[in-house]
Amino acid sequence: MWPISQLDTNQYLPVLYLMATATALAVASYFIARFIILRLAVKLLFHSGRNHGKAYSPREIRIVRRLAKIAPILVYFLFSKSAPMLEPRAITAIQAICGILFVVNIAIVVSDLLDAISEKHFIAKHRSIKGYIQIAKLVVAGVAIILIIATLSNKSPIIILSSLGAVAAILMLVFQHTLISLVANIQVSSSSVIQIDDWIEIPQLDISGEVIDIALHTITIRNWDNTVSRVPTKNFITESYTNWQPMFASGGRRIKRSFFVDQSSIAFANPTLLDTCEPLLPISPGLRAEFDAITHLSDISKTIRQGITNLSLFRKHVVTYLQGRSDINQSLYLVVRQLPPTANGLPIEIYCFTRSTQWTEYEEAQASIFEYIFAVAPYFDLVIFQNPSGKDIHALSALPRRPTVGQ
Repeated sequence: MWPISQLDTNQYLPVLYLMATATALAVASYFIARFIILRLAVKLLFHSGRNHGKAYSPREIRIVRRLAKIAPILVYFLFSKSAPMLEPRAITAIQAICGILFVVNIAIVVSDLLDAISEKHFIAKHRSIKGYIQIAKLVVAGVAIILIIATLSNKSPIIILSSLGAVAAILMLVFQHTLISLVANIQVSSSSVIQIDDWIEIPQLDISGEVIDIALHTITIRNWDNTVSRVPTKNFITESYTNWQPMFASGGRRIKRSFFVDQSSIAFANPTLLDTCEPLLPISPGLRAEFDAITHLSDISKTIRQGITNLSLFRKHVVTYLQGRSDINQSLYLVVRQLPPTANGLPIEIYCFTRSTQWTEYEEAQASIFEYIFAVAPYFDLVIFQNPSGKDIHALSALPRRPTVGQ
């Protein structure tokens, strides 16, 4: 290193003056760009149609600051162009640093703008394009890395891209999960099979809840117990799941539940049965016709030939009861049907739809219907089957014992 006494101070004074001038211009350009020019531009872009007194959002402030930093970079770049007294290596170093900082700032600004577009699209259409935004960010990051390498190596970006072809297989191996997630995200988003706020159920993973985020690699679900699950996006292409959202949009929620009737309690209807249930139950015109037919049949053989049983009257009465409920959607299917007999009795299935799709109202309507069915069945001399309980066994043990022969 040269001694200080040997330095020609007159040679470095112009350089120092230029550096001081460039620094002052850089600071001035930063504040001018941040507080005047860019604020007007952001107000035109982001605050169009909004209240002018509303404060800037954190993202808008970040974009303004990042863009304002580009002005000093350009000042130093122009300084290196207009300073012939600098050494070529110093000029090259300053221009390389300015180029790298310029690329990094532009890449960050583009990423913030992509996030703003994603939020605006979600608010406007209530659909997430976060997966596409993440792919765009990866592309922006890749382009920025290539430009930085080209700046440092002083080569054309096309040459850098052509050299990447040799490692394409390695890149595909490294990013295979990203590519699979990209394809799955495109299929999920383009077909609109899953959207934000959809209720998703995946029994094999014990997941049931609301979709709160659709990203490139994962879909986030808030379960009914407020836990959060993240499922790989590709699982929604390769595995089965249930989306309850079409049910909410259909205007009806299905009730499909059966109960068992003791088959030994099924018998032909008779006038005594009519006298028991007719004063207590609402009777439809169709049911009234059968009641009148039984009333005028004096011989039980005629009743048998008509094939009118207490179970058939009970089923028709349940249909009439469901048709009279205001919480049942009458425009959709309403059926009370028999299923194949089992060892536990004859299954009777209730198939209908409630008007409300809300879970609490649906459960209340379903419980009310079956409570009524269980209570009204004895009026038709029908027994609802259930396995013997401890009470039944205790009642049998309390019966008097029959004496054995020889006592």
